Amino acid sequence: MLSCLVREGFAQRHPNDVRYYAGPMMFEIGLALPQYQLLRECVEPQLERLCKELDCIASFSLRSRHELVCAFQKRGPSELPGMLIRVGTRRPLIAAVGGLAILQRLRPVEAALILEDNLQTEITRRGTRRLPDLARMRQRSQRAGYGYTRGDLAPGIWAMAEAVLDESGHPFAALTVAGHESGLAESEAGPIHEELVLAVRDITARAAHALRRPGADEGTVRSA
Repeated sequence: MLSCLVREGFAQRHPNDVRYYAGPMMFEIGLALPQYQLLRECVEPQLERLCKELDCIASFSLRSRHELVCAFQKRGPSELPGMLIRVGTRRPLIAAVGGLAILQRLRPVEAALILEDNLQTEITRRGTRRLPDLARMRQRSQRAGYGYTRGDLAPGIWAMAEAVLDESGHPFAALTVAGHESGLAESEAGPIHEELVLAVRDITARAAHALRRPGADEGTVRSA
């Protein structure tokens, strides 16, 4: 099966690496989804504005079942070495502020099931070492009312996120900004969050027809 996927361009294997990765055909198939190109055109101006005005990294991520996938990203002039998320990076919802923002907008029962699944995945993959940090980030976000971290998982980095809703009011994506923790006083979090909310409103208003949720199970979105 894997050799067939490689032959057709859906998978590839790098030299001296036992793992397989997505192949170029996956990108070509993604180009056939015009709604995502329209979504990019609506999202990227806001990413550009946020990263320049806040000197931060601005990212737009799509929900994929119990995970979050970074779809678009813009970086400000300052380097942020500890920020490991790039376009294509996938994280469990509980391990990213964007995912926590989405969880806050889900029905409590659904959010609890995802939390349990994500925690089991975390323990299986990494053990229990990060559980206190993940819990601290969830608690901080719950108090704030949006996804928010100050060095909880990545020392020296602050990040905040707001969920993006589709036409039925279901969270399918998140807009995130991140920067150096030393550059954000606690009193500045509120004004920055207001900028984030304005950006989400603009994206939603300009791309309402592109934000329709595809017919996936459990309210998920297929990423391009």
